Amino acid sequence: MKKSVKRILALMTAAVMAAGMIGCSVGGGSSSAPAASSENAGTEAAAESGTSSLKGQNVRVVIGSTSTSGDSYMIADLVTRYLSAEMGFNGKVDAIGNAAALEEMQNQKGDGTTVMMFHDMTFLSVLFGAVDEAYSLENMTVGPRIGQNPGACFGAAAEDNWNSLADVTNYIKETGSDVSFNIESGATSHLAFAAYYLWVKETEGEEVASHIKAIVGGTTAEKLQRLWDRNADVIYGDTSAFQQYTEEGVDAQLKMTMFGTCGEVEGLDVTSMADEGVTFEGAPFEFAKDFCMYFPKDMDAGVLAEYEAAMKKVTENPDFQKDMAALYYNTLSADEVGVEASKEYIYAKRETCKALIEQAPSLDDIAF
Repeated sequence: MKKSVKRILALMTAAVMAAGMIGCSVGGGSSSAPAASSENAGTEAAAESGTSSLKGQNVRVVIGSTSTSGDSYMIADLVTRYLSAEMGFNGKVDAIGNAAALEEMQNQKGDGTTVMMFHDMTFLSVLFGAVDEAYSLENMTVGPRIGQNPGACFGAAAEDNWNSLADVTNYIKETGSDVSFNIESGATSHLAFAAYYLWVKETEGEEVASHIKAIVGGTTAEKLQRLWDRNADVIYGDTSAFQQYTEEGVDAQLKMTMFGTCGEVEGLDVTSMADEGVTFEGAPFEFAKDFCMYFPKDMDAGVLAEYEAAMKKVTENPDFQKDMAALYYNTLSADEVGVEASKEYIYAKRETCKALIEQAPSLDDIAF
């Protein structure tokens, strides 16, 4: 054991992500995404002219998180406010959780008055078996992407002097001690952890990798508490939640380091997993959480075109770009938020994540 403090922590199974997961950031590939099922020339023309058939209506935006303080809520709330102004509807975010949000996409009409905004947990929950295949992408309509959060990262107690994943790996090699990582099952942290584990196994051998252990479950607050109690060596969360504990003057017990972000974060001096040389299937491993709009399978094609046109305007709005940057989120280009480009991207990303999941170790086998 690395710490002298006795670790008292029962393993918890987290089937649905609490806050946060991304997805893995990949590009390329072809899409087998289904097309929108209905046609409406009138509303398509309205999208061209910048007006909206939803003007004056109430629009419910469901997210796959129950938190109103995490990145899922913050980006959905920001995008909803800008879309409300652009399209003239009254939008409100409803944080109902992953399973409930997916269920809404099966039961609501495709008239645009209910939209899901969430990250890659949308399809990861199916890949990990947390929800039924009935909730797969094929049974929804993939709409415009709305932005990225590249800031999910690993965090450790500052007293350990770990400023990179390489530092953690070297500690294991030098001491032969186990290092515990507090992650969530079936979420972004699970995939980032698996990528690190597989990379260490490939580059350093199975003996070194065998000392990488998992503590499963917990909200960001619970993971932080485990770190501060020294019941976990490394935790996974968002830079926005960790940053305040990395600053000068923080109590030594609470002081943290951040490293191994899932993508490049503008404005923060933190190494990414790709920077550290972590690869998967020969390519640098980048893992920015991609947020996207999702609609019911029978989504009206004309209303979908209205959302697409509006999102293209929003993403090019300097005020929106400034608000996204203030949260350390990435704004996408108008081309990237297009519906067809979004479908191709999300479907290709799902295939890469599927390959990683198939190679990942069972958490039961490496539980701490």
